[in-house]
Amino acid sequence: MTQINQSQPPGREGLGFVIHGKGPEPVLVMHDWNGDHTSYDPTLPYLDTDQFTYVFVDLRGYGKSRALAGNYTVGEISRDCLDIADKLGWRRFHAIGHSMTGMATQRMAVDAEGRIKSAVAVCPISAAGSPAPDEALTFFANTTADDDAFCRLIKFVSGGLSDRWAVAKLRQNRLTVDPACRAGYLKMFSKTNFVADVRGNRTPFLVVVAENDPGLDEAAMRETFLAWHPNAELTVIPNCGHYPMQECPPYFATIVERFLRSHTS
Repeated sequence: MTQINQSQPPGREGLGFVIHGKGPEPVLVMHDWNGDHTSYDPTLPYLDTDQFTYVFVDLRGYGKSRALAGNYTVGEISRDCLDIADKLGWRRFHAIGHSMTGMATQRMAVDAEGRIKSAVAVCPISAAGSPAPDEALTFFANTTADDDAFCRLIKFVSGGLSDRWAVAKLRQNRLTVDPACRAGYLKMFSKTNFVADVRGNRTPFLVVVAENDPGLDEAAMRETFLAWHPNAELTVIPNCGHYPMQECPPYFATIVERFLRSHTS
């Protein structure tokens, strides 16, 4: 039986999070720029909660951590998440990051080398960041307040899914994300570069890309994650866009847990 076991509010304790499962293999899960931990809710019925304990974190400015301000850097994400692992008594654990937190899985693999059993980077932005022209960055920034721009972004990265889908993502964003944090994280994933730190890191990585996600495709991953991490492997989800945990949750849960099981101990 799957169940939410407990939640941790933010504050002096650090980031807020939700624990799902009771298994011996701990997994820390991070969300993307546009939504909080609830983006993973559609996967919950399909996760093996007897083998794994999942901790779904909310970064500073999101969900249970919405009131928690910060510097919004990849190093801060790494430290905050490692603090959670320490508080939970996790000596070694798995890490999952989506989109902008794909680079956070790499940062954690460097900062806590040996503690990360394996990492899953989903439709990820890499340690090289995602440099973009000023016009594109202005558009991304505008999605914080411009509902139409936000919906156009969601439909673009999802391969043209319906207006109702885009509006559902908009509702999630406006209810769970502090607009003040978005500029900081935009700067992080567009300007950060720590490739020199990750080259040769031997943490096992599964890099997941989606067929309908423009830009973050197989070729881009072979030039980044697979070029830098000697123990990285790649899988492509067909007929899916940037949000596989919401667009095809049973399949997403299956491929993630298949990889995690191959790196348990």
